[in-house]
Amino acid sequence: MSNIIFTTSHKPDKFQIERALDLSKKYKGIYKNRRHLSKFLNNEEIGYFIVNKDNTLNWVMGDNTFFYHPSISKVKMKNIENENSKDYLHEAITPTEEDEILDLTLGLGSEALFLANFCKEVTATEGSFPIYLVVKESLNYYNFKEKWMKDASEKIKIINDNYKSFLRKQKDNSFDIVYCDPMFENPNYLSSSLNSLRKMAIYDKINMEDINHMLRTAKKKIVFKARKIDKIWAELKFDDYLGSRNSDIIFGVTYKK
Repeated sequence: MSNIIFTTSHKPDKFQIERALDLSKKYKGIYKNRRHLSKFLNNEEIGYFIVNKDNTLNWVMGDNTFFYHPSISKVKMKNIENENSKDYLHEAITPTEEDEILDLTLGLGSEALFLANFCKEVTATEGSFPIYLVVKESLNYYNFKEKWMKDASEKIKIINDNYKSFLRKQKDNSFDIVYCDPMFENPNYLSSSLNSLRKMAIYDKINMEDINHMLRTAKKKIVFKARKIDKIWAELKFDDYLGSRNSDIIFGVTYKK
């Protein structure tokens, strides 16, 4: 990505400016003083990163602002703690403390954060550079309200790569479990947590070759997530399917033979 622009929120302190400068060097971008940013953009719809006062990042492009937050991870943990509730992602993955999990589609990272609480490490790929950078550079600074979230965030390794190309570079049995949650074929626009990243997201469609590489890379099993109405369930076959009767979401599981 060329011309990566870093700036700060309005009325920044010196630490924000230093962080914006450091990030511009780290990612071979440019730093622009916030007061001069509008003149530099010259009414063009160019994306840029903002260093906030808490040192997390926002990505702004036009009227769209993308920022990091844990999204549904806290809700999913409450489901686990409630004896009368189920979390089908947890049931599909069944993570153990020794597992190294590959999450091929990071997005906001809420599921990676949730899974990292139960396993040794989560390696996550994200093909969209703005999404990758906002999540990666915000995880270390976000003010998590729950200790488990902070601890889990330290067990996530994020890589900026398209999941298809990343998979094909991996050795056999590189991870215990491989999880894939691509952008849905039929989006649910009621999901406010995802709406802000839709313009930046990668929409590559998964195919059987991808599934075979997932199986090759996994030691135990692969898990795939999609909506009930997506055509993918007619195109690809799995060993097991999980999801409540009333759920819009299905998890397909195939075990390593």
